[in-house]
Amino acid sequence: MPAASTAEPLPPLYTRAFWTACAVHVTGGLSLAMFLLIPLLVRALGGSDLTIGLVLGVSTAFSVAARPLVGLMLDAAGRRPVLLAAGALNVLSWLPFLLLRTAGPGLFVCSIAHTVVWGALFAAYFTYAADLTPASRRAEGIAVFGVFGMAANGLGPALGESIIAGWGFPAFFLTAAGFGLVSLALTTLVPARPPALRAADAVPHASRRSLIEAAMSPGMPLVLAVTLVLGMAIDAAFFFVTPFTRDVGLARSGPFFASYATVSILIRLLGRRVLDVLGPHRVSYPAFAIFGIGLAGLAHLPAPGVLVLCGAACGIGHGSLFPVLNALAIARAPARLQGTVVSLHTAALDAGAVLGTPLCGLLAEHAGFPIMFRVMGAACLLGLGLMAGDTRRERRQLT
Repeated sequence: MPAASTAEPLPPLYTRAFWTACAVHVTGGLSLAMFLLIPLLVRALGGSDLTIGLVLGVSTAFSVAARPLVGLMLDAAGRRPVLLAAGALNVLSWLPFLLLRTAGPGLFVCSIAHTVVWGALFAAYFTYAADLTPASRRAEGIAVFGVFGMAANGLGPALGESIIAGWGFPAFFLTAAGFGLVSLALTTLVPARPPALRAADAVPHASRRSLIEAAMSPGMPLVLAVTLVLGMAIDAAFFFVTPFTRDVGLARSGPFFASYATVSILIRLLGRRVLDVLGPHRVSYPAFAIFGIGLAGLAHLPAPGVLVLCGAACGIGHGSLFPVLNALAIARAPARLQGTVVSLHTAALDAGAVLGTPLCGLLAEHAGFPIMFRVMGAACLLGLGLMAGDTRRERRQLT
């Protein structure tokens, strides 16, 4: 008789709660993805490329500063209350943009408020997704959940450009708020769960201790540093392709985002199990290299096909790197601090924007967009080198 299989069945992942979370993510993501066109608003209000970088850098700095508090709230109060509160604030954060007339202090205030909420929602989405994902399928679960956010990143800018061209910025802001309202309604279906931290652990002194414990877990500082590099690359692509396309005579940047999202989605769907099997290091080496090639290739616009090909290359990098780095961060910290860890990881991603967007704006203003994209492409090699260093660290631990 043939021997019975000893392979254990995979734990369930695709539950009703998981698909509900995906629905919340895609509708909220469509609202958040509209912000990728904020450079067009800055230019319409009379701002320069440097202004774009400063607005995004300052706003994201506030978001990063608030993220540890968001993580502690996720663990102390629970996922559902934070999702509901951040979802409601997201809807409200779009409305003050209707009052802007110049690229002055009001633009910074509106952008800061929205970006802080954006960061809170981003952390809450992926913390809740991690709750629903078995440890042995973590990269797969995060990858598939991330597909819905990536789809929003592909559809949102293209839809937003059409709305701005046809009806102007007021309709654009109201559409973004409308998507946020739909997501908020879907969030009411998310079940309440007990907080991950005991009340005694949620007081300020204990909360700071938990934050330090999560950030200083073995190998965590390096994961956060690599994620920061990834954040610089992502934001260079997300926020500076649109103004560059206008400068070189292209009417739409939508094909870049559509290609970026499509390839990223295919990577995550077709390779969702491969990400866990190969592990973060073997995935990250080629992914960082391809992302860098995609960014550097944008310097050749408006040559035919460049926008789509570079979008695909950047999508390969983003689609592979984010889920494996997220899973690696979660694996290296205590389970009770999962919300804190995800918040730290997303804060590191945005810290890349704090450093990268002002630098991108400065380079674009004084050296031109082609130089800026080449510099950011070369910066991806830093992420590759850091992951190689982490591989050596793990080998030393085994010997």
